[in-house]
Amino acid sequence: MTTEIRNWAVVAAAMEAKGATNSEMYRRAKVLAEGQADPMPTSDPAAPFSITTA
Repeated sequence: MTTEIRNWAVVAAAMEAKGATNSEMYRRAKVLAEGQADPMPTSDPAAPFSITTA
């Protein structure tokens, strides 16, 4: 598990704990935590797999 996937899993779990599961951000966090492609891609060529640019 990469650090980015682990971070998204933390975000998703925190949102679940607060009952905040009815948003695009939650859906995005869940998908990314599962290692799937970003459902909200940007113009960055790496967007389908990562929102970070280094």
